[in-house]
Amino acid sequence: MSNQTLQIDVETLGETTLVTPLGDIDLSKSTELRAFLQPILSEQPDKIIIDLHAVPYMDSSGLATLIEALQISRQHDKAFLLCNLSEGVQSIITLSRLDQIFQITDSKEEALAA
Repeated sequence: MSNQTLQIDVETLGETTLVTPLGDIDLSKSTELRAFLQPILSEQPDKIIIDLHAVPYMDSSGLATLIEALQISRQHDKAFLLCNLSEGVQSIITLSRLDQIFQITDSKEEALAA
């Protein structure tokens, strides 16, 4: 595990918030991602998109963070999408069958249009 802080880019596009984490999301980084997402979830944008193109690896704690954010979004009847999954993230999401729970698009543009 690296001691570096997880870099996260955020962009607001109307009522949509696009979040792009950069780097691996493991046990130490998932708490940073959770802390970053909490105020965004509190603001309740109509749609939250997590762009995972720059996340080569994610462990179960990262998945748990995404599931928690999805559940909070659903409680408020807001959209929560994943897009641009890297091969490593796609693999763990498919193996854990979470591709049946998350709304996943191939691109940011598709997620914005969804």
